[in-house]
Amino acid sequence: MTGDAARDDLLVRGALALWGVEPGGVTAAREETPLGPAWRVTGPDGLSRLHPSVSGALRHLRSLLAPERRASRVLFMRPGDGEPQ
Repeated sequence: MTGDAARDDLLVRGALALWGVEPGGVTAAREETPLGPAWRVTGPDGLSRLHPSVSGALRHLRSLLAPERRASRVLFMRPGDGEPQ
């Protein structure tokens, strides 16, 4: 996993932990597309949406897994977070 992919995966796992939810049939996977990296979020109904940024993917995940939570506008990470150890 590259540094960017590891960082994005860390953001998704951290968001799930902060929301206190389990994925329960919902998946989020980073993939390469002809236009660059994107996130595919698949809901429990099997329908998927492709998001060009991790922010869009997180908003979609929140709407599926924690709809009672309000959307946040800012994500913070320290430099070096998500780097493979």
